Amino acid sequence: MRKNLALGIFGLLVAFGLVLGAGANFRDYNADRSVHWDIVSDDTELIDLTPIQPYAYINDGGVLVVDISPNNPNYPGYGQGLSPNSEYNFDEVFEVSNDLWEDNMTIVVRITNANTAIQFYGADHDIHYVDNGQVVYASDMAKNDVCFVLDPGDAVKVGMDFTVGNSLPGDTESSSIHIQAYRLGTEPAELVGKCGQ
Repeated sequence: MRKNLALGIFGLLVAFGLVLGAGANFRDYNADRSVHWDIVSDDTELIDLTPIQPYAYINDGGVLVVDISPNNPNYPGYGQGLSPNSEYNFDEVFEVSNDLWEDNMTIVVRITNANTAIQFYGADHDIHYVDNGQVVYASDMAKNDVCFVLDPGDAVKVGMDFTVGNSLPGDTESSSIHIQAYRLGTEPAELVGKCGQ
């Protein structure tokens, strides 16, 4: 079984003040100006997604939203976003748990994203790079194709690395992020032995 979750990246416009104000597990910051990222995903069955930070929340439509903007209901009116020519790292943005599969069913989860400006890692040393199985536990190791194993009732906290290029305030960028889950033993060949199995 697998589940695709599309995440759309909406705007570059929110300020550094909001990001620093967000507080929890802010890893590092390098910048020159300000910009914003807004990430949206569909939260439906088979993979349970839980927001961890105040800039991540489930909206009224059941969608997981990572919103670093003045529109975030947890930080209304604070800050204007992420800065151009900067990099932001957050150790725990959302959590993926294995609470919805049948009892005693271990799953392999894969998160992919074509946009290399948004990458993933696991500060708890539980997320792996699909290409070679290497553990990606720090923001400077983040990759846009990662995987991990979840035993029944377990959860993995996903960190995100945002790299903003030479964008101007108000610029927009979009991407699709997919989260897929497979019953252990049914995962595609390219994942076998590379996700912590």
